[in-house]
This record gives sequence, structure tokens and C-alpha cells, in this order.
Amino acid sequence: MKKYSTPVPPIDKKMAMMLALLVSVMPFSIDAYLPAIPAMAVGLNSDIHHIEQSMSTFVLGVALGQLIGGSLSDIKGRRVVALLGLMIFMLSTAALVMIQSVPQLLLLRLLQALGGGMATVVVGAVVRDRYDGREAARMFAMIGLITIAAPLLAPLIGALLLHVGGWRLIFACLCLYAALVWVILYRRLRVGTQPLRRFDRDFIPDIFRRYHNVFRQPQALGFLFLQALCFSSMFAFITESSFVYMELYHLSAQQYAWAFGCNIVTMAFFNRVTAWRLRTTDAQDILLWGIGIQLICNLLMFGAVWLFELPPFAFLLMLAMFAIGTQGLIAANTQACYMSYFKEGGGSANAVLGSFQFLMAAVIGTITTMLHNGTALVMSGMMLASTLTGIVLLWTFSRQAWWR
Repeated sequence: MKKYSTPVPPIDKKMAMMLALLVSVMPFSIDAYLPAIPAMAVGLNSDIHHIEQSMSTFVLGVALGQLIGGSLSDIKGRRVVALLGLMIFMLSTAALVMIQSVPQLLLLRLLQALGGGMATVVVGAVVRDRYDGREAARMFAMIGLITIAAPLLAPLIGALLLHVGGWRLIFACLCLYAALVWVILYRRLRVGTQPLRRFDRDFIPDIFRRYHNVFRQPQALGFLFLQALCFSSMFAFITESSFVYMELYHLSAQQYAWAFGCNIVTMAFFNRVTAWRLRTTDAQDILLWGIGIQLICNLLMFGAVWLFELPPFAFLLMLAMFAIGTQGLIAANTQACYMSYFKEGGGSANAVLGSFQFLMAAVIGTITTMLHNGTALVMSGMMLASTLTGIVLLWTFSRQAWWR
């Protein structure tokens, strides 16, 4: 484990705050309506698992949006792509307030996510434009620490809005939040220094060349796979947690929101540990601790559900807290390790990372809903399988990163 005596310079907290507000669009979009899923099923006269499919549709849209927005931001600029993506997000979210059927929900969630993905993908590229190494990891950790408030507050806010005005009010408030972020970015996000190009006959081939160059860095691929699969482990929990907590353990919407918030508190703690340890320790070494803790917690959770079907809720909650909370040790450090391989084309590289992460989550989420059998075994099993697969692929592709 490498140690450093020279401290890294302070980071731009205002920039971190602005980028965190943009990133928070995603957790608010995903988590705020979780307590409302049973009510939406009743309101749209549908089975609850059809409503859960909108989660997979959403992450698929995010993946597509990030693929489009990432390379486009390398060519046309970070600011214009972020503003365009947020505009698409706002219009789609406003339309979600008026939906009358599940097909409308799925289509508009796809468009909403497409715009959100285009907007949020520029965050990693903006950081990569300005920082390297441990400084980049600290910036990602600071953004993550601020962003922690979004998934912590989102279910609580969603439950409150559901009680006050029904599930449609959740989408209305989400639209207003996106509009606020749009105004802040329009006024505060500076135009980048990368040269801008017009749309010409070489525009599309250039996009494909940029993505091809990303996959020519094989050692980066292990970090890519790990990020995607650790996120998918969390997404399997998100997909099934409302059913497991509210249907099997009979929590109310408000109790579910508080239980979900416990995961975010743990994530915030580990995120703070990351920011502290990065002053003296390599990101790769902190990452190993996060992977180990997540694997142990998922093994224990799967074993407990396998043996007892419904283990004591406090025990399940504790394991979920630490399994999900390790994202605070994994996400920023994995992203920093991955982005360190790309001195040029940071937007395209970050788009591949983000889009593959959400594509994998969409696949895992779809499989999770297909395997649903009315028990907690599917949730815990998919969480464990995702973590194990990520570890195997990290070792296969990127083990040399610890000795380079």
C-alpha cells in the first residue's frame, strides 16, 4: 500500500456542489418514486411488477443517453450537452405527470432517462478535464459525499409527496428540481476549452473512433466491469427492496423510506472514509477494502435468506446497509482508476463507464423481476452473483494495476 507525505491541493467546493446537483438528478429520479410503486400500480390499474419494470427501462435510457452525450460533449462541449439533456429530461418529466397507462410510463421514463443520461455524463468528463490521479478521486469523492443527500432524502420526500398529493406530485417536483439545476448550469458552468466541431460527414465516424479507442485500453476494462456489476448489485436491491420490505416485512411507505435511508447513511460514512484515506493512500488499495466488505455482506445475506427465508429484519437491514454502503468505497475509486487510462477523450471514456453501468443494471434488474418468486432469495442471490462476477472480471483484466 503506497503512502504519501505530500498533501494534495484543496479542491473547488463550488464546482463540486454544482456537479453534485447535476448528478443528483439521477438518484432523485430513481429513488423518489420507490415508496409510490404500490400506489402507482393501483392508480394505473396494473400489477406491481409491471411498474417495477420502469426501473429497468429507466436505466436503459440512461445508458443510451450517456453513450450519446459522452462523445457529443467531447465534440460540441460539456455545457451545451448538459443543458440539452436537462431540457429533454424536464419535458419528459412534465409529461409523466399526466400518464394514464403503463406503456406511457415506460416510454416517458425511457425519454426522461435519455435526457438525464446526456446531462449527467458530462460530470466525469468535467472532472477529468481539470484533475488527475488522487485529486480526481478526491473530487469524485467530494461530489459523491454531497450527492449522498439525494438518495437519502429522495424516498423520504417521495413518501411525503405521496401522502400530500399522490404519486403524480413526485414527478411534478422532480421537473421543478431539474429546471432549477438547468438555470444554475446555464449561469455557472463555463464553456470548455476543447475545440468545437460542426456536424459534417466525419462526425459520426469520429464518435465511433472515440469509443473504439476506449476499448483499446484492456487494463481499464476490469474497473469498467467492476463498477457496472457493483452498481448492478445495488440495483438488484433497489428493484426488489420495496417488495421485500413492504410486502414481506410489512413496512409502511414512511418506514420503508427510513430503512432505505439507512443504506445511504452507511454510504456517506464510507464515502467520507474514502475522502480521508485518499490523502495518503492509493485509490486501488481503498477499492480492495470496499470489494471485500461488499462480498462478505452479500454472502451473509444470501446465506441467511437461504437458511431462514425471512431472517430477523434488523439483521437483514444491517447487511443491506453495509453491502450498499460500500459504494462509498467503490464508486469514486473505481471511476478514478478507470479514468486514469484516458488522457484524451474523457467524455467518451466516461460515457462508456456510465452507459455500461446502467446497461448492466438494466439487464440485472430485468432478470431480477423475471426470477421474482415472492421471496427475498432473488434479491440476495442477484446481489451476490453481481459482486462475484465483478471481482472475477476485475482480476482477469486489471490485476496488473496494483503493480504498475
